[in-house]
Amino acid sequence: MAGKPPKIKPAPNKIPDINTDGFHRPVGGNLPSSSVLRQPDPLQPSSRPHTAESVEVISVIPNLMPPAIPISHPGGVVAISALSNYWIPVSRNMGEANEQGIRVLKQRQYVAVDEEHYVQVVKDADSGLFRATVTREREPSGPLLKPDSEGKLWYPVESSNSAHEHMADLFHRMGYAIDEFSDITLARILAVSGVDGTLARHTDADIHPPALLQDTLRRFSLDQKMARWPKEDRAAVFKAHERAFEVDCDENTLQMRRIFPDLPKTVAEAIWRNATAAERLHMHNQPGLPPRVATEALVALREARLARAGEGLYLNAVSSLDSDRLALYMIGSLADWPRQIRIEMRQGVLDGEVLSAIGDGRSPVRHVLIRQDAGYLVQRADGQSTQALHDLYSAVCLLLLPAQRKVLGMPEAAGPTLQRWVRAQPLPPRQTVSEVLGLEPLPLAIEAVTAQYRQAGYLRGGADENPEPGRFVEKRVRDLYPELSDEDVARFINEHLHSDPSGVLIRLEKEFAMLRQELSAWSAIVPPHHTEGEVWSPAALAHQIQLRQGFSKNLQALWQKKLITPHDAQGESFSSFIDFAGELPHTSARFEHVTELVLEARNPSVKLGKLLDSFPNLRYLILQRVRMETFAPGIFQMRDLRHLVLQDCSLQLSDFDAEGLSRIETLTLLRLDENPLGVAPHVGFMHQLGELYLSDAGLTQIPSGIEQLASLRVLDVHDNNIVNIREEFFELPDTQNLDINLIDNPLGDVALMRIGQYVQGASMDRQVVIRLREPVANDVVDVFDSPDTGIESSSD
Repeated sequence: MAGKPPKIKPAPNKIPDINTDGFHRPVGGNLPSSSVLRQPDPLQPSSRPHTAESVEVISVIPNLMPPAIPISHPGGVVAISALSNYWIPVSRNMGEANEQGIRVLKQRQYVAVDEEHYVQVVKDADSGLFRATVTREREPSGPLLKPDSEGKLWYPVESSNSAHEHMADLFHRMGYAIDEFSDITLARILAVSGVDGTLARHTDADIHPPALLQDTLRRFSLDQKMARWPKEDRAAVFKAHERAFEVDCDENTLQMRRIFPDLPKTVAEAIWRNATAAERLHMHNQPGLPPRVATEALVALREARLARAGEGLYLNAVSSLDSDRLALYMIGSLADWPRQIRIEMRQGVLDGEVLSAIGDGRSPVRHVLIRQDAGYLVQRADGQSTQALHDLYSAVCLLLLPAQRKVLGMPEAAGPTLQRWVRAQPLPPRQTVSEVLGLEPLPLAIEAVTAQYRQAGYLRGGADENPEPGRFVEKRVRDLYPELSDEDVARFINEHLHSDPSGVLIRLEKEFAMLRQELSAWSAIVPPHHTEGEVWSPAALAHQIQLRQGFSKNLQALWQKKLITPHDAQGESFSSFIDFAGELPHTSARFEHVTELVLEARNPSVKLGKLLDSFPNLRYLILQRVRMETFAPGIFQMRDLRHLVLQDCSLQLSDFDAEGLSRIETLTLLRLDENPLGVAPHVGFMHQLGELYLSDAGLTQIPSGIEQLASLRVLDVHDNNIVNIREEFFELPDTQNLDINLIDNPLGDVALMRIGQYVQGASMDRQVVIRLREPVANDVVDVFDSPDTGIESSSD
C-alpha cells in the first residue's frame, strides 16, 4: 500500500547462535613475512652435509610437525590455515556427543579440539574423514581431523608435505635453509630444543620462532662448519665463534646476564621481547630484574642447560660434563648392557665427588672413571688402572669383559661404536635429564601455570601466548587418577608439577596409554598348555584370556591409584592370586607409588618375568609359587626393601646373585624357604634383619654373618643338608633372644658336640634356643640330658 511505511519486525531477544561467524577468526591470515637470508659465511659448507650418519636409527615422534592445511588465495599464493582459525568457544547449547565424539546442532556437526573450543566439521568426500570448516564457506578449507584414542578430542591429520613446508618456512625465518641439514639432524635439533609438533604448528608467521630452537639451530649449523677444520682445532674454533656471538649483545641482555651470566643471548633477547612496558621501564631504571622476568630467566636458563646437555651428544666440536653425564645414563639404558657392574664417574681423584653412576650400587664389581680436564682415567674393580686419558666412550669400553662385548655385539675398537649407539637412542624426557644432571626442583614460586606457559613456548622465545589454565591441569590429573581426593590432587600438583606440569603430564599420559596397549596385547596372547601334548579347549582358552584381562584391569587400576580391594592401601598395595598360565606381563610403566606387592600363584606354570622392573619402591615383596628360577634383577633397585619373601619359587642363586642379595641391607625379614638355592647368602650386612627363613633350600652351611645380627630373633634352616657348622656361628651371644631351628639336618658328631659345648658354657641369662631332631648320637647324649640346656627336640 502506497504511503505506508514498511513494518519492521523487532529483533528477537535470544542467546546468539554459535554458528555465526563472529565467534571465530576469519579463515586464512597474514602471509608469511619474508626474511632476508643471512650473508654467506666463510665457514659455510659448499654443499649439503653428508648423510652417512643417517643410517643410525633414532626414535623420534614420527610426525615432527603436525601441519595445517594450505589455503589458496588470489594470485596463487598459499598460506597456512591454523586450526585455531576455526575455533568456536564452548557453549551450553551444544548437546551430548555421539559414539564418534560428534555433536549435532541445527543439522551441523561439531567436534571438540580442546577443553575450551569446538570446530565445525563436514565429511570429506575424497578421504572419508572430517574436515574443519566455517558456516558460510561453500568449500571447506580447514585441515582434516581425526579423534584421539578415546574419541574425546580431535586433532589434525598429519601431512608430510605441509609439515615440511611449514618447517622450511620456520627455518627460513630464522635465517637458515632446511636443506642444509640431514633429516636425522633435523630430528635431533627438535629433540634437543624441546620443540614438539604442536609448538611448531603454533609458530605462526607473525610470531618470533622459539628462542631455544633458534639457539640450538645456530649451534648445530656452526658445528657442521667445523668439519672443515682439523679435528684437534675444532673445539677451540667453535668456542671462539660462540664467544664472539655472545659478547656482541645490547645493554638489555647485559643487564640480565649480570644476574644470570650463563643465559644465552638469543634467550635473553626473547625474554626482553616478551617483557611488558612496566617491566622494561623497571629494568631501565633499577639495577635488578622484575620478579616475573627473573622467574622467566631462571626457567629459561634451566631449559638452556638441558638443551646444551643433549646437543653435546651430537655435536663433534662440543664436550661438557653435563653431556657426559647424560651419555653415561644412556649407555646404562642400552639393551643387553651388563647392569650388574657399577661404573662411577668421579671428579679429579679416585675418591672424588661422584658426578654420575650407572649399574647396581650394591654390586661388588665397581669401576671408576676419574674425570680430568682432557678426558678420563680408568680405575678397574680388579685394581688395574690406565695412565693415558680416554674420551668417555673409549673409557667405558675398557671396562667390559670379552664375554660382555660379545653379548653387546661390540667390536674391538668400540668407542665410536658405543657413541653411535648412544646417538641412535631417543633423548630421555626432559624431567629425566634434569634428574640425571642433579638439578633441584624449581622454587615453588614458579607455579604450574607459569611452567605451562614455558612449555607452550613463551619462555622458549615467545612462540605463543596461550598458557594452560590451572583448572585444566587439575582436570588432566583427575583423568589420570580419578579417585584422588581434592587434597591429594593439590598435593600431587605441588609435589610433581610445580617445575614442568605439561612435560610431566604428557609423560604420564603417554605412559598410561602405553600401559593399556601393552596389557591389551599381553592379555590376548595365551601361551601353549604347560602339559606337553595337550592343547587348550575353546572354553579353557577363553577362561585364560578372561583371567589375564582381569589381572590387566587391576594393574591399570593400580597405576591410577585406585582402591582395588578393601585390604589394599589406596594405590600403594597390590595383592592377587594368579590362576592364569604363562609369564607375568612386562610393562614400560613405573608403579613408583606402590610399596607392597603380594602375589600367590595357583597355577604351576606361572613365571615372574620382568614384572618387578616396574616396581622400584617396594618395601614389602611377597611371592609364593611364582617361578623365577634366577634372582630377579628388579629386586636390586628396591632401595628401601624391608620384607623379601620368595617362597617355593624354584629359585636358584648364583654366586653373583648371592653377593647382590647380601647387599640389601635394609631387610628386616628374609624368607627363601622351599627353593633349591644351592648357595647360602652372606647376611652380615643386614644389620636390621629380625627373621630369616631358609628351610628346605638345599643348603649345606648355615649362612655366614649370623653372629653379626644383633636384631635376629628367628633363624629357621630346618630340612637342609647341613653337616658342619662354622666356628664363627658360636660367637652368637647366648643372651640374644634367638630361636634357631636345625631340625632335619644331617648334623655330624662334631657339630652336635660343638652345639653342646656352646650351650653348656652359656650364662644364666641365656635366651638362645636351638631346636634339633631326636635321637642324637650316643657319645653326645649327655650334653642334652639337662632340661635347662636351651636345646629342644622336635617332640618339645
